[in-house]
Amino acid sequence: MIDKEKLIKHIKNDEERKIVMKVLNKMESSLKGYTIKASDFYDPYQISLCESIFRNFDDINYKIFGGYEKAERKIMIFYPEYMELQKEDCPICGIRIYGKFSKEDISHRDFLGAILNLGLKREKIGDILIDDGQANVIIFKELYDYIQINLEKISKYKVNVELIPFSNMIQVQEETKIINTTVASLRIDSILSAGFKESRSSIGRNIQYDKVKVNFKPINQSSYMLKEGDLISVRGKGRIILDQIENKTKKDRYRVIIKRMI
Repeated sequence: MIDKEKLIKHIKNDEERKIVMKVLNKMESSLKGYTIKASDFYDPYQISLCESIFRNFDDINYKIFGGYEKAERKIMIFYPEYMELQKEDCPICGIRIYGKFSKEDISHRDFLGAILNLGLKREKIGDILIDDGQANVIIFKELYDYIQINLEKISKYKVNVELIPFSNMIQVQEETKIINTTVASLRIDSILSAGFKESRSSIGRNIQYDKVKVNFKPINQSSYMLKEGDLISVRGKGRIILDQIENKTKKDRYRVIIKRMI
């Protein structure tokens, strides 16, 4: 019997505790039943929380997989130590949603919203990659028939759905805007203000209302100090990367290069 409460006692955030506990239950079920079990889709920070615990178990194997090499949202597949995973053991698949639209017509939010409006939960959906006339979405195999039958429109555009192999996933290059600027501080509110061209007070409200994450970890302190390479996301606004921190100016300001995803 796994002492799950002991394993997660260092995690203070309630939502994070629920996620790790849920995944621990999957692992325990795999151990007890000598079967393959898979977690829901989680972001890199959530996966790292779980993985820091699972490394301590020698009697079970696990694989982290999101459908393609650069996947952001991934699942954890647990299986007995004596077993070798086969291709058919993977519980997720890729689907192609296609119609007469360009990638400027429909956003990631439109696709996700339409899928969730079918009554599905976010943790059952992996990455969504959008290109002209199509989007590729990673889902659990068990959801394919339901989505194919019920997903008729994205925004105002009629769409069809079909299965695709992971090898045929579209390769989307994320476009970025380079911002060369100076900031008084490496505080998160200062960097976000420069990256999104908004006042620090406006940015501060987003931080206060739990809309900001750094490397997928929720941050609610405006004084949080960033470091080079940090990925910062603001719900409803987008993402930036603090790409480079250069030498200070004569006025003691930091020269920085920020990449904003567009």
